[in-house]
Order: sequence, then structure tokens, then C-alpha cells
Amino acid sequence: MSNIKIKVPYPNNDCEVESVYSYCSKLSKRNNSILYLLESYLNRKLLDDSQLAEIRDIILTVSADISKLHTLLVVENGDEDEGL
Repeated sequence: MSNIKIKVPYPNNDCEVESVYSYCSKLSKRNNSILYLLESYLNRKLLDDSQLAEIRDIILTVSADISKLHTLLVVENGDEDEGL
């Protein structure tokens, strides 16, 4: 499954082909970076407030799910059941 590739669009309308694992890793890291930006913007730790801690937990859970996504993919060949 590690050889599955995806086209990743960029703002300048270019596409780059990369592995699903690599793309998911980038998304997870980008998602985690939001925590640091949020703490910096608020000038406080997210764990200091129960609502902010809940937001932090959600972001971390999503990051973990994104990083595992490549192991959960099921790729099927759509040609098998298609008629003429």
C-alpha cells in the first residue's frame, strides 16, 4: 500500500505526485502547527483553560488520524465489476 501516489494541487495550479504517507505526514504536521500558532495568538497555554484544552485534544486527535490514514486506505480496481 505504500506505493500509492496522489496528485497534490498547489496554489499556482501545478500538481505534484507524492506518496499518500508523505502527504498525510505533511497534513498532520501542519495541523499540529496550529496549536503553536493558537497559543502564540492567545499568549497562553491551551491546557490552562478547559475549553481550549478540548480544542487542543481535538486537533491532536485529528492529527493522529491523518497520520494513520495511509494504513487505512483500501484501493479497489473499479474495472472488475463494470460491464461494457
